[in-house]
Amino acid sequence: MRKFTLAAVVAALLVPAAPAFAGDPTMPLSQVQAGMHCTGYSVIQGTAISAFDVDVLDVTAGEAASVGSILVRVSGPAVDATGVGPGFSGSPIYCPDGAGTERVIGAISEVIGEYGGKTVLATPIDAILGTPVDVPARRSSPSRSAKTRAKKSGASSAGATPSGAAASRTAAASPRMKAALAAAKPIAMPITVSGLSTPLANALTAAAAKRNQPVLAVPPGPLATFAPQTLRPGSAVAIGYSNGDVRTSSTGTVAYVDGDRVWVFGHSLEGVGRRALLLQDAYVFGVINNPFQLGSLSGTYKLASSGHDLGTISNDAYSAVVGRTGALPHTVPVTAIARDEDSGRSTTVATQAADEAAVDLPSGGSWTSFIAPLAVTQSATGVLGSSPGRLTGELCARIGLAGVKRPLRFCNRYVSAGPTQGDDGGISNAVFSGVATDIGTALGMIDGYIGKPPVVTGVNALLKLHRGADQAFMRSVSLPRTVRPGQRVRVRVSLQRVRGARLTRSYTITIPRDARRGTQRLRFVGQDADQGDNAITTIILGGDDDRDEGGDPGPASLDELAEGVRAIARYDGVTLRLGRTRAQAFRDKAFRISGQAETSVTVR
Repeated sequence: MRKFTLAAVVAALLVPAAPAFAGDPTMPLSQVQAGMHCTGYSVIQGTAISAFDVDVLDVTAGEAASVGSILVRVSGPAVDATGVGPGFSGSPIYCPDGAGTERVIGAISEVIGEYGGKTVLATPIDAILGTPVDVPARRSSPSRSAKTRAKKSGASSAGATPSGAAASRTAAASPRMKAALAAAKPIAMPITVSGLSTPLANALTAAAAKRNQPVLAVPPGPLATFAPQTLRPGSAVAIGYSNGDVRTSSTGTVAYVDGDRVWVFGHSLEGVGRRALLLQDAYVFGVINNPFQLGSLSGTYKLASSGHDLGTISNDAYSAVVGRTGALPHTVPVTAIARDEDSGRSTTVATQAADEAAVDLPSGGSWTSFIAPLAVTQSATGVLGSSPGRLTGELCARIGLAGVKRPLRFCNRYVSAGPTQGDDGGISNAVFSGVATDIGTALGMIDGYIGKPPVVTGVNALLKLHRGADQAFMRSVSLPRTVRPGQRVRVRVSLQRVRGARLTRSYTITIPRDARRGTQRLRFVGQDADQGDNAITTIILGGDDDRDEGGDPGPASLDELAEGVRAIARYDGVTLRLGRTRAQAFRDKAFRISGQAETSVTVR
């Protein structure tokens, strides 16, 4: 306990205090003119901010003074070889006014598909700073007058709608500007992931690409070699979904700082309003040069990784993402332990996922349900160092909820009899995909709970693995010739182990109480090996769901929710079939029994 307390104090001291200085002077869009020679700022390598030249080519403004765009061209040693792309979002642009004072006019935010990526669009600083740090919480039952006022005003915590702003600025644009606006796309912000094995990272990237969600696997940031940064305009910044061993984030650039308030990106992350994500610094390994600006990640981009936790992202609006340094958002600790029973080795993956339950899960689901399956799968691949096609595993998971004495639990056994082909062409197995599915399903049930949102206090998973498929097929069964309804009898089963010897086992079964008199045919049906999904990452990222007509209200209480999670535990033993009766017959702890066998008995 003493070590933990000391570590917590040291960690708190390492987080830099919020800057005490006021924000830099700004220049309204109405004063920005074509021909201005300005300076942009961004991190090109490491954490040092570099300067580059920016020339204003054109300006368009809509009916509102803050609605518009600035067409600029970048140049200078920092960007000549690469141009700009993902990671440069939010790079501030400073221009001198008539008195020579450097003022912020906006931040780089959109590409227009130009070869080389040097001509881009910037969001005016008026629009960026018009994004509030604090977003009002949802009112439980607004009055009719309040609803009417909101409908008439069209007010939104995220600012003007993108379509309205685009129409307004296009109407007032020159032909050159209209062409740029027509081709403009916000600089894509991929989810960067570090801490994953190469096969798992490749599979995740490939599956995400099929869903048109760019994911970029990056090296872990060198946290031990760079100190926590004081965020300032031009600093590398990350919006963190998780920290620890598995780090996920979106990286970009700080556009503006005023006291503890920080505006980043110059465009939205998802544009969903209230957030509760980690505000982090970032480390840039370098700028990956590709002059073709064709797709989300087909052009130049920064290879960067999230760093230290510095504060909380609170608003994700159309013109900027905003937060504060200082207090951190609530996170859910996720611990995944995998044990290789063949070697005796174990691997622990510990991470913390940003918890947005308090702000109504604006992305539609929790980041815990994304991070936890990744952590469990990473622990498995990490301890084995490979992905054997024939593998047996047992997962026991616990999910803690605030105010609930007993954690939600389930345990399952998994048997993979052969490899499955991943989306990336790599080889996986049904054990990895099975544990990812079950963890994701359990957390998805919590996300979908329609009552008062439960607070997840932690996710713990223990996965035991050993090579080989613990599977045997039934060859024959034998029972006493005469039985009675409800009687417990011994059944002898002849089995063939997969890639092993034949053997005979005895089990106790109960004859169904509704068995009819006379000669009856008993059929025993086993469970086959698990069939792995072609890509575990499709499950991790979510898939299409079939909704019942009218909607499914789900569990009515936390007790029912706990029961639903327990029900994820599947019976993987042999089922007895007698007429229309289906009953659990027997299960072997040593292996999965597959196949089927029949015998006749006389029921008296």
